[in-house]
Amino acid sequence: MKIKYRFLLVFVLVTVVSAGVLVGAFESYRSDIRTDVSETTEQNAETAVAMLDSRLADQQRSVELAATNPLLRDHGDPQQQATLSAFVEESTFSGASVVDREGRMVSIAGVDNESRDAVLGEDFTDRRYVQRALAGESYISDPFLADTGNHIIVISTPIRNNSGAVIGGLTAAYDLTDTDLFRPLGTSGNETGVTVSSNGTILYSTAGGFAESATATRSLSTTNWVVTSHYDAAAIRGDLRRLGGIHLLVSVLLIGTITGFGIWIYQSEIRHTERLHDRIENLEARTYDDDIKFSGATEWQGIGSALDRLSTTLARREQMLLVLNRFLRHNLRNELNVVVGYAADIKREAETLAERRRAETIEANISSVLSTADRVRLTEQLIDPTAVEDQSVDLVALLTERIDQVTADSPELTVTLDTPERVSVQGGETLSFAIGELLENVASHSGTDPVARISLTTTTDSATLRIADDGPGIHPDEAAVITGSKEITPLQHSSGLGLWLVNWIIRRHDGSLRIPDTDAGTTIEITLPRTRAGNSTTT
Repeated sequence: MKIKYRFLLVFVLVTVVSAGVLVGAFESYRSDIRTDVSETTEQNAETAVAMLDSRLADQQRSVELAATNPLLRDHGDPQQQATLSAFVEESTFSGASVVDREGRMVSIAGVDNESRDAVLGEDFTDRRYVQRALAGESYISDPFLADTGNHIIVISTPIRNNSGAVIGGLTAAYDLTDTDLFRPLGTSGNETGVTVSSNGTILYSTAGGFAESATATRSLSTTNWVVTSHYDAAAIRGDLRRLGGIHLLVSVLLIGTITGFGIWIYQSEIRHTERLHDRIENLEARTYDDDIKFSGATEWQGIGSALDRLSTTLARREQMLLVLNRFLRHNLRNELNVVVGYAADIKREAETLAERRRAETIEANISSVLSTADRVRLTEQLIDPTAVEDQSVDLVALLTERIDQVTADSPELTVTLDTPERVSVQGGETLSFAIGELLENVASHSGTDPVARISLTTTTDSATLRIADDGPGIHPDEAAVITGSKEITPLQHSSGLGLWLVNWIIRRHDGSLRIPDTDAGTTIEITLPRTRAGNSTTT
């Protein structure tokens, strides 16, 4: 996979993970908001209940304390009326009354004379708060709606004599509307509210403006009232919108930062890597004058300068090689042809056998040099990566063809061949030349009766050609230089061009050449990659 695609994959992965983290954080924060809302409503409800229970209990204790006043025990006594009136004036109750043991009202305060005259002596045993007081219990009644339109509760408690016997009851009316019982509940924020109800009747509420709300409900212990704490849904949605806006801003900043960093990395690193790849491909294709430049970091500028120097060096060396090749093929050939002509004249005019043989030796050596010059031309073809066409060839058919050609020129050569029926490898015209060169070496250097033993074996991916003869062999140092195991030095080099050409050709076709040590003769092993068409089996 190309590095830019790997980078893109990593970039997408980082972006997705970052987005996932942001979404997870948003969901966590949203859950925290909902949890905070739930905790706030529950806490507000519990606080309201505790406050109301405390205030009602205080009022109840106030009535109980007033009932212990001895002056309230003497029913019908003027001091009872005066004490009751003083209690109403000094307390937050809007009115109070005393009933005797039979439930008849004997004293009342906080009303006008006409109302007092109307109720004195009346039987109130049908009232639950009277029943509970005469039964010896303190009691807070359910709220009821008075003629004034206000909600009233009645707190009652028994009046006892010195021996503890119930001799009557004290009742006190508490106006829920005109007193400050609910005042602390109105100090909450705009987003919260409280509703107090009794048996479905709303006694007090600060949540009237909430279309929807999150709620928590608690009950009072002193009475059957229910407190509902509200949290405005609009405020919750507003908090979520603000959170969403912040989340969106953070997301844009984070993703933007990641994207900007990715673009910077691509331009400064990945793009330079692509330029490096293109520059190396151009060098391989012998394009030395491209306009690919490296800028930015000092390291990339250094790489660009090094590639420029390498390009200049390769171009100069290639130019030197091409000039040398053309000199060998043209200038030297022309001059040697003149020498060949003079050698022929010497041979024709020779008066002795020794002179004739010397002329023949000159002709043979010059012919060898001219043949070498012709083969040097192949190096130009091997230099150009586009000049040698890789194609699938049948190595068995190629061997058979070259064997026929070489044995026709050298009938003394005997060849044994052990190959599969068909093996396709990566090759071309130059591969045919390499095989012919090896066979000609056998014919030239293996004595009067040369024998070439050729075998071809295959694996799934490669084919190995083995050519062995009974000749004098190749010195191990020379073989090591040709195969690249040793460096070329003035003392270590190959005496001929043929094996060099064979090695270059085989490597040009992605193969390898080996010259293994043998007890006698020379063995050359060539390994080439097989092509799809060459997946035949070995026979």
